[in-house]
Amino acid sequence: MKKILMTITALLAVFTLAACGNNSSSKTSKENSSAISKMPKIQGFKYYGKIPENPKKVVNFAYSYTGYLLKLGVDVSSYSLDLEKDSPAFGDKLKNAKKLTSSDTEAIAAEEPDLIIAFSTDENIDKLKDIAPVLVIEYGKSNYLDMMTKLGKVFGKEEQAQKWLKNWDKKVAAAKKELSGYLDKNTTFTVMDFYDKNVYLYGKNWGRGGELIYDSLGYSAPEKVQTDVFKPGWFGVSQEVIGDYIGDYAVLNVNKSTKEAAASLKESDVWKNIPAVKNGHVLEVDYNLYYFSDPMSLDDQLKAFVDTIKKANP
Repeated sequence: MKKILMTITALLAVFTLAACGNNSSSKTSKENSSAISKMPKIQGFKYYGKIPENPKKVVNFAYSYTGYLLKLGVDVSSYSLDLEKDSPAFGDKLKNAKKLTSSDTEAIAAEEPDLIIAFSTDENIDKLKDIAPVLVIEYGKSNYLDMMTKLGKVFGKEEQAQKWLKNWDKKVAAAKKELSGYLDKNTTFTVMDFYDKNVYLYGKNWGRGGELIYDSLGYSAPEKVQTDVFKPGWFGVSQEVIGDYIGDYAVLNVNKSTKEAAASLKESDVWKNIPAVKNGHVLEVDYNLYYFSDPMSLDDQLKAFVDTIKKANP
């Protein structure tokens, strides 16, 4: 009897060790699949909790950076602006994403995200960090190209980020060469859109094509745009004075919701008497495509912009 008990005890010990070994192996495997980011010190970035390097589900409220995340292969599971969902540059990459706002804490928790991304101005950060680790980004602390490098560092995708940046430089150089056959290097552009029937002008760090035209391609804006618009980033003007701000070309961002406001401006006598308008240099572009300045949007904007210039100068 004593021998039987000893045998049973020995067998139990073996099974226990095997189980522990399996649990340990499973735990190690799980840890490897959800490695923690090095969380590099980056100006304008704040971390709450341990940020996963390869997050499986990301709830993102910092909509300016959706295209960066998608380009880097990060699984974005939510969107907060219809412009994200409707962006032709993103295609169907957000087709299974849910529309959420940062105040929908119950809905966010139900998604069980392993990372939440938010702007520093978000009023719900304290609530969000109780749900999952949070990456907080302060808009304007990084330019549109530096942001690619910085997000690449956070998610361990620096190689992908640098590859895109190098390809972007090549694409821009080729576009500049092609455009030189249609535009003088001193050609000026005014970037604008409409909101609630009002006219707004944009600088070189507020989307709508500003980063592409003013920064990457290196074209200038009229002096009055540089003075009144560039520093704040955007500037509202009335129809009566719009002519003072229009350069050699006007870039009108228009979509379905702003088509009526654009039509109203184009029918006005003030607009019709602007030299750029008389010369046929009004470029009506897709607001949904030009709104963001992320890598995916920029790639499509560059091609679209070159095509638009060529059509305006047959």
